[in-house]
Amino acid sequence: MIKKIDCKNLACPEPVIKTKEALEEMDEGILEVEVNSFSSIQNVKRFAQSQGLYVTEKKDGKNTILTIVKGYECELPPQKEDKSFWALIAGAVITAILASTCCLGPLLFLVFGVSVGSLSFLHIFAPYHTYFSIAAVLIILYLWGNYFFKLRKRPVCEGSICKNYVKYLSIGTVFVIIMLTYPYWAQYLIKE
Repeated sequence: MIKKIDCKNLACPEPVIKTKEALEEMDEGILEVEVNSFSSIQNVKRFAQSQGLYVTEKKDGKNTILTIVKGYECELPPQKEDKSFWALIAGAVITAILASTCCLGPLLFLVFGVSVGSLSFLHIFAPYHTYFSIAAVLIILYLWGNYFFKLRKRPVCEGSICKNYVKYLSIGTVFVIIMLTYPYWAQYLIKE
């Protein structure tokens, strides 16, 4: 069922009120709201999203049609944040590994039991241990801040990254902590 309402040239909060009334009359379906002012577009979108509804926006000449879906599962397009999330996690992991390069050879020997003399070139990163550590911590803090101040407040969360953000970030955080602290506790493992 597709229902259309005309909210052009209405002063706020009338477009939101008309949208709310139209949505209350529907059990499920698609509501198309036609608006023509920036504030109406933003207010109607914000209202629909606060109700956990999927909203898309399409220009129609000077007007905008907001399509609100109620009662159906919608597939949201992948977010740009997905790529930046993976890039930041990879950056944190790589910088954490580079921060622990001073002790990476003994770790690999301990884990795999083979000599890794070919990794001797990694000592060139040792003077930058502090910088790599700070970078890894800042990236992880940024990602957690992004979750607590932005993603957690989203009314609709779709996509594997959004749904599993905390799980993926927790795994990345634990790995970064292990790699950053490894040079301090590895000596106890190697002695035994």
